[in-house]
Amino acid sequence: MREQQLHLLFPHVCLLCRKLLLPGEEPCCNSCRADFDPFNTPAAAEELLRRTIAAHFGEQFLFERGWCRYQFHKKSPLQQVLHAMKYEGLFNLGRSFGRQLGEWISSGADTGNIECIVPVPLHPLKKIERSYNQSEKIAEGIAQSLQKPLRRELLIRKRYTVSQTGLSAEARKKNPEGAFQAAKDVAGRHVLLVDDVVTTGATMAAAASALREGGAQRISLAAVALAIKE
Repeated sequence: MREQQLHLLFPHVCLLCRKLLLPGEEPCCNSCRADFDPFNTPAAAEELLRRTIAAHFGEQFLFERGWCRYQFHKKSPLQQVLHAMKYEGLFNLGRSFGRQLGEWISSGADTGNIECIVPVPLHPLKKIERSYNQSEKIAEGIAQSLQKPLRRELLIRKRYTVSQTGLSAEARKKNPEGAFQAAKDVAGRHVLLVDDVVTTGATMAAAASALREGGAQRISLAAVALAIKE
């Protein structure tokens, strides 16, 4: 916590090693960022995302396209940064990751048929507790990069759920089921659904199910990172 407070006071230092950032470096210096584990290509990320989701949902959860920028490992530098983004008030990290993810998406695909960006929502009580939704901040960065509208109102979380962290794969699958509801305006649209980290895909699956029930025609997925089974 103390380190994150220092970063709020001195935002031009690397979140991990505390060295001064050079122009164009955010939120970490290039040296620390080199310790992240990026996917080599958007196609490689999409293939692993599809395999991960198919392993848990089979053909029950189909999606148009999928993008992840990094491979997520426990106790890694990337986990430290994402934890700061999610729990320590450094919400601007979300916008930064979102802009990077948007550039990654546009580098490997024609995004013209994606109509809007929809973040996975928090329950209102959890958003009050945390003061912001990290997935919404990531979506803001993606929307800015892709120049697509952000439509946070198209999906709400109607049921409070416990954190997925620490749950078994089966519990992760059941926890968010029926937790979301889509607005009528989603009908007929191609939606890019955004979250921070995909582990089993359970949260994305539940959110996508609600969007489909609301009439969404196509759903693509984007996340900063995809958890790697170790």
